[in-house]
Amino acid sequence: MEKKSYYLAISKIKGIGPTRFELLLSYFGDAKKAWEADASEWSMALGGYNNISEEFVKVRGEMDILKYHEFVLSKGINYITIEDFDYPSLLKQIHDPPPVLFYRGELKKHKLNIAIVGSRKCSHYGKEVAKYLSIKLAEKGINVVSGMARGIDSHAHLGALSAGGYTTAVLGSGLDVIYPPENVGMYNRIVQTGLVISEYHPGVSPEAGNFPARNRIISGLSQGVIVIEAAAKSGSLITVDFALEQGRDVFAVPGNITSKNSKGTNNLIKQGAKIITDVDSILEEYIENWNIEKSPSLKRVNNNLCLTQQEELVLNSLDNEPTEIDVLCEKTGLKADELNSLLTLLELKGLISHIFGKRIVKSSFQ
Repeated sequence: MEKKSYYLAISKIKGIGPTRFELLLSYFGDAKKAWEADASEWSMALGGYNNISEEFVKVRGEMDILKYHEFVLSKGINYITIEDFDYPSLLKQIHDPPPVLFYRGELKKHKLNIAIVGSRKCSHYGKEVAKYLSIKLAEKGINVVSGMARGIDSHAHLGALSAGGYTTAVLGSGLDVIYPPENVGMYNRIVQTGLVISEYHPGVSPEAGNFPARNRIISGLSQGVIVIEAAAKSGSLITVDFALEQGRDVFAVPGNITSKNSKGTNNLIKQGAKIITDVDSILEEYIENWNIEKSPSLKRVNNNLCLTQQEELVLNSLDNEPTEIDVLCEKTGLKADELNSLLTLLELKGLISHIFGKRIVKSSFQ
């Protein structure tokens, strides 16, 4: 049986996180020996946590390791352990790296990985900036990392996808529990061309307590973290705290001083985060060490996009002012279901954005 199967089994035990997993490996030498040990040895290894030792005995008695390994793979989910060559090297450097990472998509090493995070309830401007920056980073071959949450995260992924780039989504649930559910289409696109990862086993629900732990992985995978729109007590600032602890660069996009969603980002700038005024504000930090060139000029995002006649019809019926879907149906002569399909494709290409209500607007950065 493969050694990593024992990692899989042990990580399934309630109460065993990265720190306790490391204690077990230090005490027993490897995961196989830990799995074969008795409860009293586990109690000694973990400093007297008898409840976890009892849970271990229970799980070991009920689990067929090989069957569980096959069950995970049967769901289209792969996994690696911290001992594997393909385990992300940056993530391995943090003080509590996940012993097991589940993934779907292609594990690929990049010279540079940049995270983009921010408010779930972001403004239209925030969405546009997230897409613009992720497009420009993806065009440079940079991996755009985010959490596939509503708002800024989703638009960061959409930007990278629309540029034909690689993006990594870090989930706070099992990989078979897509959250938020409306992002299933995005999830499937990322799996095809990028990577979706989680430290949580299949079937784990997106509980609130999972997301702060998820945030350490987002920053841990990245050389730098960009914050776009964050309230004074935003969850995105948890990612910033992890980034600073891990020695990562922190960038912030300045925002409207009257907006609650700008208080967190503007405070970060006052505290020393690098202010972002364009994509070169990011790239110039990595030119020397990472052989990344500055952006030559602001190109039209849709220069190389092939649009169908119907997509062009819809796009030409929009401008920079929000348009109701009903009005757009009248302008184009399209039925609502047909129009919605076209709008989804145009948003994935980074050409339009949905804003509050059933309103559509053409993207500013084209």
